[in-house]
Amino acid sequence: MSGNLINSRLPDKNWTPRRIIFTVLFTAVSIGINYLGSFLAGLIAFPLYLDSVMTIAVTALCGLVPGLICAFGSNILLFIFAHTGIFFSACHLSTALIAWLIFRSERKNHPNEKLLSADSFMWAGFLAAISNSIIGDTISTFVYGANTSIPQVDNAVQGIYVVIRSLPVAAYIGGTITNFVDKLVCATICLFIYRFVKKVFSDLPSF
Repeated sequence: MSGNLINSRLPDKNWTPRRIIFTVLFTAVSIGINYLGSFLAGLIAFPLYLDSVMTIAVTALCGLVPGLICAFGSNILLFIFAHTGIFFSACHLSTALIAWLIFRSERKNHPNEKLLSADSFMWAGFLAAISNSIIGDTISTFVYGANTSIPQVDNAVQGIYVVIRSLPVAAYIGGTITNFVDKLVCATICLFIYRFVKKVFSDLPSF
């Protein structure tokens, strides 16, 4: 009786030592990849951020808290080494939160499905793009003077400004376009990573 009572109070996330080790290592590696993604984005001509390229995958495989840690940890590295504004961490955190809400809803509505659907990842990317656009463009406009510290994105905003002659409007238009492209690219990458990890670690329980 006492054993059943204890088990009923335990979380159903199956936090075995193996899962804990995987979560810590995967989250740490993902933080590094997010930082490298932002660095690589600065080397290409196409306006992308790629600073949250792994955040959705961490949230899908490990849960909300690791996803938030990945998001905030990535922004801390970018703040220290790439001089990205610390306030932009709100964008990263919203990406993890939105992804978690979507994945939790799908698992609740389809409890017998072993894998998350591709649609859930695309919705996570789509809604994260909206949240990042609203939050990020507002921060960029009113805190950093429409500067994101990513030359390709800033150049796109400046090009729009030449036509519109309104820096806030240019920042919102440029930020929205780049966020949609960036987050859908990231969501697609995370989908493939998620399925690969679940295939390799077939006994890894869902959070």
